[in-house]
Amino acid sequence: MHVAHVVLIITDDPVFARDLVARWQAERGVPELTVMSTELLSRAVDAAFDLAVVGPVRAGRLSSVLKSVDPATHPAICVLESAAQVQQVRAANPRCLVMHQHDLWLDSFLLLAEEALKRVDLADRVRKAEQTAISQARNAALGRYMLDARHDFNNSLTSVLGNAELLLLDGATLPAQVRDQLETIHTMALHMHEVMQRFSSVAAEKQMDEKQMVAQKTVAQKTGEKKSQSETHRRSRAAVADL
Repeated sequence: MHVAHVVLIITDDPVFARDLVARWQAERGVPELTVMSTELLSRAVDAAFDLAVVGPVRAGRLSSVLKSVDPATHPAICVLESAAQVQQVRAANPRCLVMHQHDLWLDSFLLLAEEALKRVDLADRVRKAEQTAISQARNAALGRYMLDARHDFNNSLTSVLGNAELLLLDGATLPAQVRDQLETIHTMALHMHEVMQRFSSVAAEKQMDEKQMVAQKTVAQKTGEKKSQSETHRRSRAAVADL
């Protein structure tokens, strides 16, 4: 089940917040929207969000707002009323996506936000894939160690089985308690041999499955990126045509 994205909207302009929320809710996939003024900005630092949207704020507060949401760790979109500010804010905050609030800015904004959230999803998949790869590498190292040690283990096990069988051949001369202990050793050695055989078979199958999964994930990721780029380009061309 896909977890909805959390979008934090910071603005001191209620009209901006109202228009943005209303336009976003008209879309098919609506993230969880949280609107916050600069007066409550201290709460944004600890809030969990996927995308920060900074709209019109009170004079002198824009720099501190952008610093608080930290575009270096969270994607952020800054919407400015003045076109003259765009280059200045973009130069001061190179990681922040900056746009001008023109007549049809809402459509352009949604395209930009959609792409930013897709990158969030991609980064999350990459992080999970890295964690999985680390876990698999640890398991693979343990498996390789056990496979490498299998030969020595089997040699030792063969020696135990052989000596137990030789002693059991003269079982009639042994005390009943000693004979029972030898039979137990022989039985458990056989069981350990069966376990090692099953482990070898499962380890070989797992290595093959892991190689296939890596290949499938690579193909799926490339296919998903191509579809995302194609859809973004299509919608961008449609938005430009509407201009």
